[in-house]
Amino acid sequence: MPTTPLVSLPEGLDVTSVSETPKEVLVRVTSTRTGSLCPLCSTASQAIHSSYRRKPADLPCAGRPIRLLLTVRKFFCRNTACPRKVFTERLPELIEPASRLTSRLREALQTIGFALNGEGGARLACRLGMPISATTLLRSLHLVPTPPIEKVRVVGLDDWAWRKGQRYGTIIIDQERHVVLDLLAERSAQSVQKWLEMHPEVEIVSRDRGGTYVDGATQGAPQATQVADRWHIRVFFGRCRGRVLDSYSHSSSRYSCG
Repeated sequence: MPTTPLVSLPEGLDVTSVSETPKEVLVRVTSTRTGSLCPLCSTASQAIHSSYRRKPADLPCAGRPIRLLLTVRKFFCRNTACPRKVFTERLPELIEPASRLTSRLREALQTIGFALNGEGGARLACRLGMPISATTLLRSLHLVPTPPIEKVRVVGLDDWAWRKGQRYGTIIIDQERHVVLDLLAERSAQSVQKWLEMHPEVEIVSRDRGGTYVDGATQGAPQATQVADRWHIRVFFGRCRGRVLDSYSHSSSRYSCG
């Protein structure tokens, strides 16, 4: 049975049958490709060693979860110099090695996770036919590659919680592009100093009023002007008169983290 518009598959994969259970639709898929490339040495091989079945979840159809029963093969690597003698067939257009989700399902869940975070994203995904736990959804976000850091002129520094009240790190933001540049594993002047020394092009550092970031910015970027961002000024002067608050907020609004 060829692939169908409802379960679109890359070339070389055929749908052999479709069945259903009370929880999901089962789509049996078999690879008909003649060979595969060794992931270690990139040598093509058509010598089949064995086959096995993977059971990844796929995008839903009409609100019903879909699980692929995917039969793939293992091949002998015929390159005598390659240390990998047997390798698993790769299907990069459909699924990553060892993944339990197809690439298109993972991308959809990552989009939901970025919009709604863990618990909210998991609830919405389940309603859309993509059942997943909040923990797995957050783990999928960690797989998204971070873009390379380009020249940055204005950075914002603040802390973030690995575990609230116990362990904190430092988040560094590009205040002009409004994107996260880096997450440092600890909240210390030394780690901030080291990061800023790697980016001598920084001209302005927006930070809170804590001594940790004062020291880190002073030592790591002595050429930069330090400002307090609007959110932290609002917290610090929250009980002050409105005219004082408005004056400080206006002066730093361009570099606000809030």
